[in-house]
Amino acid sequence: MKIINSRYILFLGLAVLAGCSSSKTVPYEAKWNAPFSFVDEVKPDQVDQKSRLRYGIINDDQFVYITLKTKDPNTIQKILSNGLRISFSPEGQKKDGYYLLFPVIMREDRKALKRIDTDLPNSLGLDILLDSYNKEALWKDKQGQHSINLVVGEGSIKSHISMDKDGELTEQIAIPFNLMAVNVKESQVMGVNIKIDGSSSQSGFSPRIGIGLGGGIGMGGGMGVGFGSGNGYGNNQADRAVDIRLEVQLARATFNP
Repeated sequence: MKIINSRYILFLGLAVLAGCSSSKTVPYEAKWNAPFSFVDEVKPDQVDQKSRLRYGIINDDQFVYITLKTKDPNTIQKILSNGLRISFSPEGQKKDGYYLLFPVIMREDRKALKRIDTDLPNSLGLDILLDSYNKEALWKDKQGQHSINLVVGEGSIKSHISMDKDGELTEQIAIPFNLMAVNVKESQVMGVNIKIDGSSSQSGFSPRIGIGLGGGIGMGGGMGVGFGSGNGYGNNQADRAVDIRLEVQLARATFNP
């Protein structure tokens, strides 16, 4: 009896741990784009309490637009040193069959980020790093992974990351539905998973540069804000993990008679 009870307790403990480590899927109702341009920015209307990452999603019949914002130093550090993987699971298709990796983090970027945290308390180095991040993204579909040149607007995927003078990090993306074989008139829901990537890029995209290579490509005046949390580079606190799972109800156009 003691052996059976011990096994039961062990099984129960493992089940509890598994439940704690998995993220709950949250329903989200997207708003219709009427009208909207990428630079206008979607206004986040929800927040993930775990990572303190705010998010907002709208769509029209051609694109899904996502804006992410946070002032949390640990979450900012994780995004800048690992990148975000935003996965899409259209209704009736393979789970996480498509994803966008942005920013794409290179090995030299991690080294540069470490120097920014210690040697560059001003924002000049961070400006240069973000500018280099805005040059490419990585898109994965049924044909595999593809490097997207954001400078020339390749493939109509749009993605941009920035930080304002108040230390708030903003990431914007726009994904065409046709890249995911989605027809908004027929599809009602789509799974979206926002997660820290946790692995370095292997893109090898030729125009890609890292801050460690130098070369005055900064965006101008400093933002006068540091993002370091004082815990050092590579801090992986579980209470700041980014893993947001959404079941998005896609919006549809409403026409007045």
